[in-house]
Amino acid sequence: MLDTCILINLLATDRIAEIVNVIAPSCLICSAVSRESLYLRPREPDAQPEAINLAPLFEAGILTPCDIEGATEEGLYVNYASELEDGEAMSLAIAQARNFALATDDRKTRRVIEENISGLLTVSTVEIVRAWAGGNDLAKVSAVVRSIQARARFHPPDSDPLSRWWNELLKG
Repeated sequence: MLDTCILINLLATDRIAEIVNVIAPSCLICSAVSRESLYLRPREPDAQPEAINLAPLFEAGILTPCDIEGATEEGLYVNYASELEDGEAMSLAIAQARNFALATDDRKTRRVIEENISGLLTVSTVEIVRAWAGGNDLAKVSAVVRSIQARARFHPPDSDPLSRWWNELLKG
C-alpha cells in the first residue's frame, strides 16, 4: 500500500515500474492518494509542473486502485482522518484492516502507527530505493536519488539509518 508521498517520490524517478517490482508485483493505491497525486515538479527550473496520469500504471498492473471496503475500514479511516491527510489516513486504514505493509515517509503517520498499531510493517522511500539499488550501477541509482530530490523535494531525515547512504548518492 503506497501513500501519497511515496507515490510522488517513485513517480519522480521515471522508473516506478522496475522499482515497485522489487517490493511487490503490484502496489495498491487508494482513491484518496490518486486524488492527491496531481503534479511532479518540472525537470527544468522555468518549466511548468508535470501533470500526473496514473491510468497507464493502473492499466499495466503496476499499480492497483482500491477504495475503502466495509465498516471496519471506514471507521479506521474516519478515525485517522482527524489526525492525518486523507491519502495517508485512507492508506493506513486499508493497510491496517487488510494486514498489508504501508509505504510512507510521513512522520505523523509513522507516529500514529507507533502509538496505536503494533506489528504493521512500514517501509520508506529510502528503504524501497535501497532494495531496488542492488544490482544496478551506481550512476543509475544516483540519478534516481537526485531525481526524487529534485522532482518530489524529498530528502530523508538525518535520523533515518540510510540517510548517509542516500547523501553519498547525491554527491555521486
